[in-house]
Amino acid sequence: MNTTKNKVSKCVMARIMRQGKTIQKNFTLREYKTWTKAQEAADKWVVKMKKELPPIAPAKGRMSKRNSSGVVGVWPRMTTYGKGKDKKYYCRWYARWPDCPLKGGVSFSADQYGDDEAFAMAYLARTHETIDRDWVLKKFKTFQKTKKYKKIVDAKQMEFA
Repeated sequence: MNTTKNKVSKCVMARIMRQGKTIQKNFTLREYKTWTKAQEAADKWVVKMKKELPPIAPAKGRMSKRNSSGVVGVWPRMTTYGKGKDKKYYCRWYARWPDCPLKGGVSFSADQYGDDEAFAMAYLARTHETIDRDWVLKKFKTFQKTKKYKKIVDAKQMEFA
């Protein structure tokens, strides 16, 4: 679980990660003589450290390196339809969250609503965790007139070309 037998280095490595930092300790065969004793010492260390360290931060709502929009659970996607001269591009903003009933999330067309507006609608769907597009469209009409709308659109980290 938190330990790995490293045959090349002749040790059992114990690792725990909290808040993006890795805490590691090696239990060598030189010190513990056998793999079993090194493994037992590593397991004890892991149990002790888990009690001393803060709990694991929940993943929900945590920004990751992969985020390209500036809002957790909201991302853009450009899709093409047709070939050759008939090829068309469609830009959409998607929203998804853990336990979202729609496998691909709910999306809003930047071509239909405008880039900022579709992004804001995806933001509303994500923050309220709803796939009810009618509710989002209704909520958006009042949301668009707020300072928070401007703040969210300003936080958007990318635009469709």
